[in-house]
Amino acid sequence: MHTHTSGKEVTRSTATPAYIVRRAGVRMTRQRRAVIEVLLKSYDHPTAAQIYERAKELLPGISLATVYNCIESLAAQRLINQLHFDNGPCRFCPNVEPHVHVMDDASNRVLDVQLKEGLTPEDVFELPEGVHIKSMEAYLRGEIPENCLTENKK
Repeated sequence: MHTHTSGKEVTRSTATPAYIVRRAGVRMTRQRRAVIEVLLKSYDHPTAAQIYERAKELLPGISLATVYNCIESLAAQRLINQLHFDNGPCRFCPNVEPHVHVMDDASNRVLDVQLKEGLTPEDVFELPEGVHIKSMEAYLRGEIPENCLTENKK
């Protein structure tokens, strides 16, 4: 993810909602905290409706509109990735490091796949001269064995 002012690397598993919101310079609310907590604990790239259902367990009074507003705010600040797969609903990923997604054709499950260490998008793609990649949104389709989904929760 990023490096904290203490010099320690902050990863998805060590990030807190407060750290994420503070880094973006937006105000922490109970609703925003609930949405971020849901996303940090979700490895299945949930839809807004799934985030809403999970956030209701943390904050029973939260509304679907509030969840959408929180998601839009987090995506606008580039604190989460909004994923578009074909004609399905948008899904959300808190992993903002360069990576791609693999979607299982049969189940529509999604898996994060990191670039091999030391590689950048420029190493993988033939880019025209002068093109510099600032962010990456890509996905691959195929089959994902069950054990990959549990091993991917790093």
